[in-house]
Parts: sequence; C-alpha cells; structure tokens
Amino acid sequence: MGLDVERLNSGCCGLAGNFGFEPGHLAVSKAAGERVLFPAVREAARDDVLVADGFSCRTQVFTLSGTRRQPLHLAEVLAAAMRNEVLRPGETPEGRFATRPEPPSRPTQIAVLAAALGAPAAALALLASGRRHR
Repeated sequence: MGLDVERLNSGCCGLAGNFGFEPGHLAVSKAAGERVLFPAVREAARDDVLVADGFSCRTQVFTLSGTRRQPLHLAEVLAAAMRNEVLRPGETPEGRFATRPEPPSRPTQIAVLAAALGAPAAALALLASGRRHR
C-alpha cells in the first residue's frame, strides 16, 4: 500500500485480556506496557496513525500511555485506503476519520460470507440469520 511503517519488534501492552483489569495487576500491566509500547507511542508524531489489532492493546494505549491516542485496527486503515478517505489520527475514537465508512450493503455482506464460508455454509448461515430476525 506504499505505507511507511515502523513495526515494534517486541513488547506487550500489558493488558493481556482482562489481566490488567484484575485487582493487584495494574503495576505489572503498566510495567509491561512501559518496556517498549508506551514509549514508542509517546515518541510518535501527532499525525502518525497508530495501528493495533488487539482490543486490549488499543485500550491500553488509550488509557495508560499518557497520550489519550486511539490506535486503529488494521481493517480500519485498509477500509479507509480503499475508499480514499483521509485518516485523521485523533485523541478519541470519534475523531479518527474524516468520514466514517458506510456499512456494507446486504448483497456485499452475502458475497463476503459466501467467499469466507463457501456457498453451502453461507446459505445455511443466512437462513439461520433470517429466522432469528423474524
């Protein structure tokens, strides 16, 4: 995609599922994030887009890095690129894109489902889905 990417070669956000939320784990959670990830986030330029696929990692960067920066999921970056949208790194989830992508149409959802599951499995999933919504 022609992106200039800096990938961290080690580190952990420290949340590890719900570990960082459990009583007595906050200090360990913060220490893990401070090894590599949080310093890199603080050193990143304000217009750099931060990417983290894990929910835990995005939560930790936003809450514990001291920056209130909200990383994007790779799928959000790719969706924006496909739609020629301008990414606006923001401090909150609401300020991330110039415009939010529209949800895919029902035919597109069906096509993606068919490609992912195979036509017979997609047909069964759609039938089951339709029964729940009636």
